[in-house]
Amino acid sequence: MMRRHLKQLVVLAGRISRRSRYEIAKRIMPSTAVLGPKVVPRVAGPLVEKRDIKLNLGCGPMHLDGYINIDAAPAACADFYMDFGELERAFSASSAREILMIHSLSYLNLWQAREFFRSAYRLLSPGGQLIIELPSIEKCAAHLLESRGNLPAYLEGVRGVFAFDLSEITNQVSFTPYSFGWSAWHLEHELRDASFSRIVVTEPEFHQQPWRDIRVEASK
Repeated sequence: MMRRHLKQLVVLAGRISRRSRYEIAKRIMPSTAVLGPKVVPRVAGPLVEKRDIKLNLGCGPMHLDGYINIDAAPAACADFYMDFGELERAFSASSAREILMIHSLSYLNLWQAREFFRSAYRLLSPGGQLIIELPSIEKCAAHLLESRGNLPAYLEGVRGVFAFDLSEITNQVSFTPYSFGWSAWHLEHELRDASFSRIVVTEPEFHQQPWRDIRVEASK
């Protein structure tokens, strides 16, 4: 009996945590952010014929209005389900004016990311932007060193490196960790190697965690 009640409490805590994240997302992006299940309107017409599009890659549970939302995970709230290696078969060259990646680039290992940068450059129209927000491994490392002895703060730093949610730890749920960690200078270096120019590093706009995240805007 006690074990059953404990399990119910753990499940309830997970629901509260997920609901809290949903409310936070609504406050950050009240007009566009949707977390969780959503009835997604179909995107009409063949993708290869579309022009002047905006892509939200690795959207996860965050469906953005005005974007074609793409993810490989069946549980994601996406318009289309594909991995990043399939983008050039689905969309025409120079057809995108913006490619947005919010906490999704780090799931690629380094060689996959390099291939993706070249692919993104071909997909973007002249003047188009690749916008990336993700945890900075340098910021996370500094936070970890500063939070010695403070377990909650320390775990926040570890989360930035490995991409888990605390409810997954509480509920003993397996998660997919990041495959690579990025710093601003390294990301800028790789983007320039892929022919991007006018690269700007700023504070994050989506998750609003400047102690952890960076935003990099690269133009074609």
